[in-house]
Amino acid sequence: MVLWKNTAQMKKKIPFISLLFIMLLLLPQYSQADKVGIKFSYSSNSISSGDINTWIDSYNSLWKNWQAQKGGQLTGQFEPIVYGPSYEFELRIPIFKGFALNFSGTYLKAVKEGQVEYSNPSSQQNETHFVKNNVTAIPFKIGFSMSVPLPVFPRLIFFAGGGRHIVFVRYQLQESYEAEFTWMGENFVYWFDRSDKLASEALGYYASAGIELNVVQFMSVVMEAERTWTKVDGFKGSHSYNNYLDQNEGGKSSLYYYESDQFNLGKSYPVLAGHRVRPDTSSFQNIRQGQLNFSGLSFKFGIRFKF
Repeated sequence: MVLWKNTAQMKKKIPFISLLFIMLLLLPQYSQADKVGIKFSYSSNSISSGDINTWIDSYNSLWKNWQAQKGGQLTGQFEPIVYGPSYEFELRIPIFKGFALNFSGTYLKAVKEGQVEYSNPSSQQNETHFVKNNVTAIPFKIGFSMSVPLPVFPRLIFFAGGGRHIVFVRYQLQESYEAEFTWMGENFVYWFDRSDKLASEALGYYASAGIELNVVQFMSVVMEAERTWTKVDGFKGSHSYNNYLDQNEGGKSSLYYYESDQFNLGKSYPVLAGHRVRPDTSSFQNIRQGQLNFSGLSFKFGIRFKF
């Protein structure tokens, strides 16, 4: 029985051992990889937004449902964040014939603001709601890669790698709301302003694969696909809040995600907000730490210089 189990394990390892053996046979042909390389690349980004866009989408739905139930006119919308293309720097340090240590980093930024305006002449009610999200992130990668030249075309090199994906994030959130309405012949104004400046970091993983074409002795063109798996929570920072009742609140805060029936429409909507203390479970549901997701797929095109 033990012998059969060991034989099955060996069969699973045969493809990997065979691939490793083939790569080791090809490594002596590859001298280009034994140089320190510096790569500059342009990267497309398909990065998840996490709780920010979930919250923004819910706010748009909330206002549409409010207008559908109460009547009146609604204009504008809140804008979801999008991480655009970025530039990346990578340092590759050869260790042994195609096997190398890699350090790389980039910079991501997403700033979006939006405003909705609601008016209802029959109830003499006017409301304005503004939200701005500002995210800056520095993803940094540390890992290893393996490069192998193709036998039929030695100038074309296949490489693959992986390692740890570290992200340092700063998140700024601004929100303001103002409502003017008339009730029993009197005018009332309800308003609030809040602001959060938060930061956190997380450790995830990445994997990449691509091809490299040696154009001249010290320069090559690189095309690469990369997948990352990193989610960031535990945001902490400063918080400020004030409203029409002269309530002023400040101090340290944490980022929370929860669900709440804010406009009493009989349905709960996701909310992302900074709070000094954890929100009360009697008023909100599904409370947890707010999370930003930096997992995604990117395609890169760049130039590597070898020294």
